[in-house]
Amino acid sequence: MAATLFASPIASAVPKDGKARVAFDEGIAAYQKQDYPRAAEAFGRSYGLEADIETLFAWAQAERQQEHCDKASELYEKLLQAKLPDENKQVVTDKLAECKKILAEKTPDPVVDPGPKPNPQLPEPPEPIDKGPEVDRHGKSRFTDPVGGVLLGVGVVGLAVGGYFLLSARSAASDAKAATNYFDAEDLNDQAESKGTIGVIASIAGGVLIAGAIVRYSTRSTKRATVSGWLSPDGGGITARGRF
Repeated sequence: MAATLFASPIASAVPKDGKARVAFDEGIAAYQKQDYPRAAEAFGRSYGLEADIETLFAWAQAERQQEHCDKASELYEKLLQAKLPDENKQVVTDKLAECKKILAEKTPDPVVDPGPKPNPQLPEPPEPIDKGPEVDRHGKSRFTDPVGGVLLGVGVVGLAVGGYFLLSARSAASDAKAATNYFDAEDLNDQAESKGTIGVIASIAGGVLIAGAIVRYSTRSTKRATVSGWLSPDGGGITARGRF
């Protein structure tokens, strides 16, 4: 078929219609000059005027030379639907196979969707370890703080002293009521008032010191502090120097 188209101008191998023949000849001339785009356009125009088998094959070849294998394959498949001699059908089949191979090489491999990514399972948090009594950064328990111990000890003593003086004041007041003369009663009343004042002050001071010890233990400081306190018939107090 290729020899019929491009080698010997046999009358039976070309379109019969005048305009189709002119377009066909233009295509042949362009094909021989390797002007394949112009050849394909001319063959297509000729085939539109007269559906000739040789013209269709020439058109497919011009598209194939431009590497338009998609268009060429369409034309080759159309040729195979026509009645062709066995040798010509084999030629068309081979050309179609070549085009399909080229198309397959140009087609990128389909992207396979890997699916949703697995959700990584976070490790379970470790169980808390019992470290025993809470310690400061130097490894000492906060309950071994000497300042806290002094506050707590003095506070307990203050409460005990306060309780003792309050009980003594009550006892003196009772004795004053039972006194048989005025002077004894006044003396006992003075003792009851004095002891009562000391008992109240000592109890308050003791409570404050114990509260200070609690605060000290809960806000453990690594700095040393100096604490001192006093009690007297006229009052009492506590002083502390250092960083708490």
